[in-house]
Amino acid sequence: MIKTIKLHNCTPYQQVEVSDCKKINFIFGANGSGKSTISSFLAGTLDSRFSSSSIEWESEAHERIEVYNKAFRQANLQQEMQGVFTLGSATIEDIREIDLLKQELSEKTKDWEGACNCYTKKSDQEKPAREARFKEDAWVQILKGNEIDFQKAFEGYRGSKDKFLAELNRRIAGIHGHEGTICERQVLLKRAQTLYASKPERQSKFEIDIDGLLNHLDEIRNDSIWNTVIAGSRDVAIADLIEELGNSSWVSQGRQYIKAESRVCPFCQQETITDDLRQKLESFFDTNYKRKVDRINMLLDEYRTFAKQIITAIEIAIQDKDDSISTSKLDINIYTAKKELLRSLFDDQAKRIEEKIIEPGKRILIFDVGDTIKDITGIINDANMLIDVHNRLVDQRDTEEISLRDDVWASCIHDAASLIRAYQKDTDDINKAIAGIKRARDVKKVEVDRLRAMIEEKGKNITSVQPTIDEINRSLKGYGFTNFSIQPADEKVNYYCIKRDDGTSATNTLSEGEETFLTFLYFIQRAKGSTDQASISDKKIIVLDDPISSLDSTILYIVGAIVKDLSKKIRNGEGDVSQLFVLTHNVFFHKEASFIDGRTHELSDVNYWIVRKDNGSATINPYGMRNPISTSYELLWKELQENTGVSLISIQNTMRRIIENYFGILGGKRDDFLVNQFNSAEDKIIARSLLYWINDGSHSIPDDLFIDPYTDAIPRYKTVFRGIFENSHHIAHYNMMMGNSLEVG
Repeated sequence: MIKTIKLHNCTPYQQVEVSDCKKINFIFGANGSGKSTISSFLAGTLDSRFSSSSIEWESEAHERIEVYNKAFRQANLQQEMQGVFTLGSATIEDIREIDLLKQELSEKTKDWEGACNCYTKKSDQEKPAREARFKEDAWVQILKGNEIDFQKAFEGYRGSKDKFLAELNRRIAGIHGHEGTICERQVLLKRAQTLYASKPERQSKFEIDIDGLLNHLDEIRNDSIWNTVIAGSRDVAIADLIEELGNSSWVSQGRQYIKAESRVCPFCQQETITDDLRQKLESFFDTNYKRKVDRINMLLDEYRTFAKQIITAIEIAIQDKDDSISTSKLDINIYTAKKELLRSLFDDQAKRIEEKIIEPGKRILIFDVGDTIKDITGIINDANMLIDVHNRLVDQRDTEEISLRDDVWASCIHDAASLIRAYQKDTDDINKAIAGIKRARDVKKVEVDRLRAMIEEKGKNITSVQPTIDEINRSLKGYGFTNFSIQPADEKVNYYCIKRDDGTSATNTLSEGEETFLTFLYFIQRAKGSTDQASISDKKIIVLDDPISSLDSTILYIVGAIVKDLSKKIRNGEGDVSQLFVLTHNVFFHKEASFIDGRTHELSDVNYWIVRKDNGSATINPYGMRNPISTSYELLWKELQENTGVSLISIQNTMRRIIENYFGILGGKRDDFLVNQFNSAEDKIIARSLLYWINDGSHSIPDDLFIDPYTDAIPRYKTVFRGIFENSHHIAHYNMMMGNSLEVG
């Protein structure tokens, strides 16, 4: 069945929907209000104005829509009419067998439709809902949780949840193979800071070239002189004494204070220095002694020079390289501390050498500073490694950005593993359910098709167009149309024509009422069968658009009875018509056709609408199960009561017809009587002006060039209109018709 009719951007409708359609649907509207637009759309008219309009069906099964309207009458009232196949002369057993098959088909069709609805619910509702929930959760957890730190990695997806979800699913599925490596977040952040910084530049590395200096230091440190006892010549007589006392260094230093031509001893200050002693002292500290001491002094100078150069190289390595220091995260405090430790070690070794010079006979050990040097070069090497990484990122920025983006996505997906697994499990479960339902649905569809084929096959031998012709002719005769009938065409099989009793064609001589009634009977027969022999059992939706536009009052009740009978069968599930739409402008026909089962109370499978048109734009007002139409007189009051946006001409015509019907036709009272019901002369003038106003406005169109609009007058004249009923003692009728149940006249 049709659930909703959506009429969008098709004149006279802008954005209108006929929703919550039932088995029986009545749509009332004046001529020109837009009813024919509805029937034309439902008939499948190929018109570009319906490009934005659509039908929402209740289930997967879409019945064939048969529309009776002006276009149908014109198309089918031809010289020859195509026959309608219905069940012809068949045995009771044949009919019963087909009826049983139809009943089984109806049950199987319901099962199939139920499976279709279940499939639609799973695939079109539950699955998209789960995807929408995952999309929202992933958007918040993955993108929003990481876009501040890795904004560029999500570039192109930050403005669209759908694009983000598509990319996420693609990476999860690994459409293009493995993409990205799971990394520590701090590593990703460091890479991002380098790559995403504005215009990143290469940084110079820290250079320390001290290998040669270190080799020189090693040579000095390993010199054998440090372990050599330097002493004077043993060939001198005083050598034994100096050696025994072990004070050669003391004697050597004191010797420097012996003045030339002086006999005073620098130690005891006695005149004990003789030329012989002077000669012996000089002989003890001979040239070999002096050479060794001089060598120690030379090594000390070299040690200090090389040590100073090493310290300078260490300092220069980081001098004026703030950007490199920042990039490599080099800890200046540790670096400086290590340098000062090395400096102190150098100073300590120099003091040891100085002690050797003072006491040449003393053995000393020059320590190795290699460990401290290694610490310093290690710091430099680590820093240079980070600078290399930075420079590589700069040199290969495009490639590295792609690699970083892939690594960011891979890491974020890894962090959201539990969220993704839950979604995948739910999706797998839903897909399995959908597949199972689809298999069951397809099995049921095969069964439905099998039953339809059986009905078609069994019906081939017992279907005929003759029962249709007989039924139409009986109806024509029974309703008084005796001067023409339906007869077989001369040459075409299963085609019939309209002929008079004398055998002449009556197609072009029928009255408008005869044409309408004949085509209506033909349409009703098509509702029972089909012009296609294979489709007589197909379910149908019937649309009747003004089926009594030119009929007299007698035929109006006949057509109404036919529509009521069709409505009963639809409501009881009998026959092949599953839904009915009746569109009419005739109040009496609407009332007669909608008076179903002799009851006027609300029915759950019957709904009502009214179409109204104002300023070229039509609206469709729903009334649900409540029938809004009783009589044309009540309709006039309803227009006055409800249609606040009505035009001036319409409101004048409505007031005129109410007064004419109630006071003139029914009560025999004319305008003068109504005016005289007012006491004061002023009130009489106002009442007469109302009558002039509504009579003039309902019979002519005011010229806007010379007459001001009546907008302000409408409320005033509505008050006077009420006063006519009140002063003539008919206020109770006014209140009843206007729905003012609490007012007292």
